[in-house]
Amino acid sequence: MTTIGIAFGNSTSSISITRDGKVEVIANPDGDRFIPSALSYVGDDEYHGAQAVAQLVRNPRSTIVNFRDFIGLPFSKIDPTNSQASAHPIDVDGKVAYKINDETLTIEEVTKRHLKNLKLAAEDYSGQEVEACVMTVPTNFTQEQKDALTKISNEAGVKILQLINEPSAALLSHLTANDSLLEDKIFVVADFGGVRSDAAVIAVRGGILTILATAHDYELGE
Repeated sequence: MTTIGIAFGNSTSSISITRDGKVEVIANPDGDRFIPSALSYVGDDEYHGAQAVAQLVRNPRSTIVNFRDFIGLPFSKIDPTNSQASAHPIDVDGKVAYKINDETLTIEEVTKRHLKNLKLAAEDYSGQEVEACVMTVPTNFTQEQKDALTKISNEAGVKILQLINEPSAALLSHLTANDSLLEDKIFVVADFGGVRSDAAVIAVRGGILTILATAHDYELGE
């Protein structure tokens, strides 16, 4: 069984594998290591990543972006104005969905297709079948959102072995690379994303990471 790491962001996603004891962020068939979290539909064709983003100019209402934070939430809890330049989320029986041409895609189906595309990219790069992953999630993801994401990923053929908070994943990578995981310290981790920014205060004690506080700004992005 091949296990990958997936950093699933609102604007971009990335995939990593372990090779010869080292973690490597891999490229998709387009050569992108930071893969836009986007899908677009033109006729019967489905585009992903940079090819989907390229459709925002000509086919904005058939292009889905910035959907990750909607996972596991009822329509009443989301802000649909975040998708002004792309396909608008719609309310289908209280759930988030998108109307693309004559097809209605639920947030679950959109996410599943995105994860399947990441899985295929990893398999194309490694030449091995991917069956499981460790995936990052925002610190403000609720348990309901985590459960929904786990279910969707399983249905996409990628079993989630563990969900890890984004700032913890970033700090763990830094500490491991510098052989300083066992040093007791307090860190501030800042994440300036494409549509939001997050910060976390994390304590490291005996190799264990504990998040002490978090803050989020949904109007500050790159």
